[in-house]
Amino acid sequence: MTGDRTNVKPGTVIIIGGGVSGLTAANRLKRAGVPVLVLEGRDRLGGRIHTVDLAGDETSWTDMGAAWIDDHLTNKVYHLLNDAGIGVESTKMGLFGHQIFDQKSSRWKNTAATAWTTAKFGWRLGKLQKESTEFSSLDERFAAMLGDKPERADEYLLKYFPELLNGGPGSDVHPNASAKDYWEYKIYEEKTSVMITGGYRHLVDELAKPLADGEVLLNHPVTKVSVDGSSVVVETAQGQTFEGSHVIVTVPLGVLKAGTITFDPPLPAAKQDVIERIGFGTVEKVTMAFKTAFWRRNSNKANHVFAIPDPLDAHGMFVDVTDVAGASPGMPASPCLAYVCGSDTATRAAKNPEEAAKRVAAELELVFPDTFEPPVATATSTWSSSPFSRGCYPYASVDTRPGDFITLGQPIHGGRVLFAGDACADGTFLSNVEGALVSGERAAEAVLEAQLAERL
Repeated sequence: MTGDRTNVKPGTVIIIGGGVSGLTAANRLKRAGVPVLVLEGRDRLGGRIHTVDLAGDETSWTDMGAAWIDDHLTNKVYHLLNDAGIGVESTKMGLFGHQIFDQKSSRWKNTAATAWTTAKFGWRLGKLQKESTEFSSLDERFAAMLGDKPERADEYLLKYFPELLNGGPGSDVHPNASAKDYWEYKIYEEKTSVMITGGYRHLVDELAKPLADGEVLLNHPVTKVSVDGSSVVVETAQGQTFEGSHVIVTVPLGVLKAGTITFDPPLPAAKQDVIERIGFGTVEKVTMAFKTAFWRRNSNKANHVFAIPDPLDAHGMFVDVTDVAGASPGMPASPCLAYVCGSDTATRAAKNPEEAAKRVAAELELVFPDTFEPPVATATSTWSSSPFSRGCYPYASVDTRPGDFITLGQPIHGGRVLFAGDACADGTFLSNVEGALVSGERAAEAVLEAQLAERL
């Protein structure tokens, strides 16, 4: 062990990661009177939530990571924000909330054709809720649905667009990833989908509000967790060590896969196996602010755009986020788009953000040659290249087995080391903010129960 031991209050629970899971756990423990210390490797809180004001004028807030709240009327995240007076806007595309442009033919689908294509897509996705034993991957299942000569739009929406939803390529996604009652995680009905006015930063602010400065340390990446009897020692990259009664590990699955945090004793074989089996995908965003919403058919209505590439790949879609770009409801908002991409396109974007922004702007000009205007400001996410995430969000891979998400979230080393995050999806939602929040609450409750048992 290197460096000096940093003093903390007796019984302190150390939380590794300042995302939604970590902040939620810290809140719950602090309300119960338990001392907490949050160690975050980045220079900010939020984890894979990061909202930026593109133009720096409070009118172009865009989410670079998590953005949607699904089934919001039953979603804990929405109710937390609603209680704080933070507004949301509907973004569900439906049959008529978007356009489809085929780059191969340089033509737009008309309204009726777009509605029919979208209806087929929704019907096919619905079929995925039923378990099947015929296929080895989601790609194989899609191929059977599409037949020998699918329309380009059908093939793109079914084979490549889901990569943005699942986080991983169809060739590596389990054929029953969306099957109800197959996994321990829940699946949204997706009756509603909203975004937060001013972005998910509001959630981070609410969760961080009760924590004092000394209870959160930024720029403190953790490198080692050691358990010695009734205490846990956590070591950072700077050589500092902190001793507590328990530790809650909330880092993304990509970090666990990379092994940048070592455990002494080592992780049990069962835990390490599920870390390797569960998928962790690559999805990135390029967000842009403009002077005018030149892509809109109706200046007062959001319009999302699918630009089908040639050749087909998981290369992205344009989401109109203008209606939520203001700092809060009723505040001025600049026209803004978020381009979401997966696969190799996302990997290249994370490695060269400036080049990605130029390429996306060029694609917009190709799609809207008569009305296009260059963006006034852009930002590109780098989740897959960041050492603090190493990807975007988890999914059920072809190797994942039912029960793996339960095992991932189980405490180890006598209950001293606990796990939480969007991949610890036992009875909650995989790769969603609500799932991260619930798992953080669950880990905190487990610590409280353990501490109570020790006092008895």
